[in-house]
Amino acid sequence: MNAAEAARYLGLSESYLAKLRMGILSDPGPDFFKVGLRAIRYSREDLDVWMASKLTKCRSNSLGSSIA
Repeated sequence: MNAAEAARYLGLSESYLAKLRMGILSDPGPDFFKVGLRAIRYSREDLDVWMASKLTKCRSNSLGSSIA
């Protein structure tokens, strides 16, 4: 899929995805393919792997259990 489709799939703006791709941000973006001089393509699998790597788990708040 192209960059616009990938951004829509991820729920990101195209400009944010471009910044990830160019290395402007400290966070590395998803893997991509460069076809020719300008065409950028993403695989759905690579996007899913990247999104899974961003998963964080909430820690339970232990305050409720310590109140007597």
